[in-house]
Amino acid sequence: MASDPSTSMPFRASDDSALVQRVLDRRQEALAELYDRYAPLLLAVTRRILTTPAEAEEALRETFLQVWNQAERYDSGRSSVSAWLVLVARERALERLRQRRLRERPAAAAAALSEGGVEPLPGVYVESAAVKERRQRVQRALAGVSAEHKEVLELAFFEGLALTEIAHWFEIVLLLGF
Repeated sequence: MASDPSTSMPFRASDDSALVQRVLDRRQEALAELYDRYAPLLLAVTRRILTTPAEAEEALRETFLQVWNQAERYDSGRSSVSAWLVLVARERALERLRQRRLRERPAAAAAALSEGGVEPLPGVYVESAAVKERRQRVQRALAGVSAEHKEVLELAFFEGLALTEIAHWFEIVLLLGF
């Protein structure tokens, strides 16, 4: 395991914010440690949005490239490092999804919207106890949410749809009698 010569501590023992600071200092091993910690979680998020493994992996690479180039954008007062990384990965995946939709014919995009249905998030195996605990809290919170509300959340988060687009989607579903 790599260690930081300035502290003689393994990176594994340092906190995530310190790793982001080391990325700001252009320490490649700090970025590698963030990758090792969060790549499984972020890949699950990008795969859920993009569904194509190659595109999801490309979005993951873009995520860490953005972290390397824009680590100064992390604000510890606004979120944890893990939440920030999930949002960066989500945005990279949604951008790829938007680009794909722009290339597709409008009819194909409309057909995809009318199909409905959202697959469940695949299992996420992350070593961090904090990430596991957070995932369990979200699952408990979602257990009390109606299926319709879950669908709205998934359309907004994973598909990147605006509320007006979600409302239009539900109009289509109601008109088609699904």
